Amino acid sequence: MPETKAWSGEAHNAATAMFQRAEARTGEFSRYASAVAAALTEGATAIGSARTALLNKVDSIESGGQLYVNEQWVVLITGAPMTAEQAADLERRAQAEQTAVNTLLVDVGAADDNTASKIMNAARPHGFEAPDPHDLGSLMTGQTQQPPNEVPDPLNPLGLLQQAAIRDADMTTTVRETTERKIYNQETGEEIATEITLYMQDGSKTVRTVYNKPDFPDRTPKTVEERFDKNGNKVWTVSSLKWHESKNPALRDPLDGAATTVIEFSNGTSVEFIFWPDDRPPSIYVHDPSGIQQDIPLNLLNHPVLNTASAGFSGLEKYAEKGIPFLSSDISKKVQVGAKYGGPGIAIATALWDIAAADNGFQRCVATAEAVGSLTAGTIAGLLGLPTGPATAFALSLLTSAGGQAIGNWVGNTFCPR
Repeated sequence: MPETKAWSGEAHNAATAMFQRAEARTGEFSRYASAVAAALTEGATAIGSARTALLNKVDSIESGGQLYVNEQWVVLITGAPMTAEQAADLERRAQAEQTAVNTLLVDVGAADDNTASKIMNAARPHGFEAPDPHDLGSLMTGQTQQPPNEVPDPLNPLGLLQQAAIRDADMTTTVRETTERKIYNQETGEEIATEITLYMQDGSKTVRTVYNKPDFPDRTPKTVEERFDKNGNKVWTVSSLKWHESKNPALRDPLDGAATTVIEFSNGTSVEFIFWPDDRPPSIYVHDPSGIQQDIPLNLLNHPVLNTASAGFSGLEKYAEKGIPFLSSDISKKVQVGAKYGGPGIAIATALWDIAAADNGFQRCVATAEAVGSLTAGTIAGLLGLPTGPATAFALSLLTSAGGQAIGNWVGNTFCPR
């Protein structure tokens, strides 16, 4: 080392070269980060502007209190008292506002896609390589794949169908008006039943009739619910009653002491629940229109939608602690204007979907639903992320697309042996 005490020699040269390489790499990384940061900043401005325009539109739609926009960016009608004419007018408004929302939603998506493109373009000169969509190896890791849409895509016809299906499902389960009347015997003037009608936003209705006297002395008065679609076609009929125990052994009926709930769909498919008075477990049967019977697993009775806690939506309550679903007679106290009400048909189809999907697989259930309804598998699959849950969304999609025929066909085709 010279007298100046400066470091020199091979070690010095190696160290200098190392620091120079580090400086060059640091500079390159800094330029890389700066380029990506600039693209992000520019993109954030564009996304923020598009997002603000969308949210301002939503605020404008919701300011009147008659419409609102849900988490899937679908314009829906607020639950409130209204006439059939008012509901129809609001549906037209919702459809028109949906077009405006879709335009702004597309702008947000375009800003997001443009930002992603600018980030990749900024990174590419610094060694970044985007995954090749034609190269399977580069797409194997989830981090390199474009995430799927979490809401219906308004640029895709399937997305528009999903939006319409979501609105239809919401309208067919939202009560806009309720009425209650007493029914009298025209000859004697005696009161024989109370009829409660729930009118939905889409024009469909549910009629619950609570009878005061039984049809025959061996049973209690029955409670009956009928569902009609917006065109007036009957979708299903449900009845619940209890059978008296005969004191004469010679006259005992197999159903003595039992409680039953039977749902009949418009295509002829039926589902029967029987609660026995002894230690036998409840029975559940599905009959297709030809009368073929299939037993259903008892865990169906444990499904949350058939529990008393869900009575406001299903119209059903538990008969006994571990019993069958039973029509509640006080539906008018549980379902008010603006509430969501699906009815027993939706509740039972929901529970059966979950059982079928667990036993037969999701894809088979979707395929069967596609075969019996008018919605495609893609539309059905797109509805399964709704807040109602996959199974309820499926049942509602069948109800709004083809009514009781579709639900009955699906139940029969899925559970009855071929």
